Amino acid sequence: MRVDGAFVKNERSRDTTVEIGGGEAALGAVWIRVDDGGNERVWRLGPGEEIVLGSGEGVNVQLVDRTVSARHAALVHRGSVIEVLDLGSRNGMRVAGTRVARAFLSMGSMVELGHAVVRVDGSALAGETHQGAPLSLLVGRSAPMRRLGGAVRRLAPLRLPVMIRGESGTGKDLVARALHEESPRKGKPFVALNAATISRELAESELFGHQRGAFTGALRDRRGAFREAHQGTLFLDEIAALPLDVQAKLLRVVEEGIVRPLGAETTTHVDVRLVVATCEPLEQMVAVRRFRADLYERLAVCLVRVPPLRERTEDIAALCMHLFATSEIGPRELSPGALAALRAEKWPGNVRELRNVIVQAAVRAPGVIQAEHVTSVLAERGGRRVKLCPDDARRLFEEAGGNTSEAARRAAVPRSTMRDLLRAAGATARLSQNVPTTPSP
Repeated sequence: MRVDGAFVKNERSRDTTVEIGGGEAALGAVWIRVDDGGNERVWRLGPGEEIVLGSGEGVNVQLVDRTVSARHAALVHRGSVIEVLDLGSRNGMRVAGTRVARAFLSMGSMVELGHAVVRVDGSALAGETHQGAPLSLLVGRSAPMRRLGGAVRRLAPLRLPVMIRGESGTGKDLVARALHEESPRKGKPFVALNAATISRELAESELFGHQRGAFTGALRDRRGAFREAHQGTLFLDEIAALPLDVQAKLLRVVEEGIVRPLGAETTTHVDVRLVVATCEPLEQMVAVRRFRADLYERLAVCLVRVPPLRERTEDIAALCMHLFATSEIGPRELSPGALAALRAEKWPGNVRELRNVIVQAAVRAPGVIQAEHVTSVLAERGGRRVKLCPDDARRLFEEAGGNTSEAARRAAVPRSTMRDLLRAAGATARLSQNVPTTPSP
């Protein structure tokens, strides 16, 4: 049968193997990544080598999950594919939700052993170890999130300002916090200030502080964000909203490291790592003189781009679990169809919008959240709907002659999304019988 970019041998049909992906090109050494209860570990697997995974002693990769057998599965590098074999485990292993006894994995394929997820990565990622691991404060282990983690860890030890760019709702504030937590300033103050929420009249006081009597209503001294963040990190969100006159004073602080509170006659030295964020086109604002060019150049020394949700749809399942767990809704289960509907969306509002949609869907669902609960919420939000429903996916799959990749291309969706939709439609098992079988390697 065809599942998750790999050849798999079905438990009920051990004499045949059906092609589901992969290729014949020889592989070099690959990296086997194991996410075992949130703790990601990496092993190198070269041609001809084998590693055994399980919860017992004497295995190459020992898993903490007690639902995993002592010797659960083995991975063997066969030259052009990675073979994974069930070693007679109690709970079996699954590829894309389908229980299998044997599979031939290609690059990017994953297999589940209990709650542990095993992924095959290419040799191009050989240098990516801790630097490419996801950030603990952000949910998601997709390639874009690993790249984000690497960028943050490279910049965290520096004192230079960092500008975080990304669409609204992508979690720029969490990236700023991660820069602080990964830096030598961890344990020192982290002060966050949203420039869009402070009035023009109070912006200077909020940033630099004031002395009592400096203006009407200044009944006591105020330290200001820069002095509060001394020796730590100051995060200025929505930096594009800062008034031009305050931008000029901010530039001085960035260049000289000194602040003068309103009403004060002396200056104060501050040691602050400045992190700013925006979803606005600052370059265009500079061109029309709505943002100072000199300040932009000082702040944009180090840039970090936060990927939108549509570029990391494989993280949606983990995000939903986290969003449910951190809301008053509590843990809830999503059906394969509901998950497919979520992955097919473009999410212009990113994670913030995802949270709103799944919470509304959960309120409508008496038990497991189904695809119709998700699509009804999306339909009410501005008349939008998912690009593809499971029945549409099954029709395209049939029209494409049972070729998942071709069906995904016709629908303009990722292949993984098409697989999810087909499983939700109950089409995978029935239609896979029409795919020609080939001898087991």
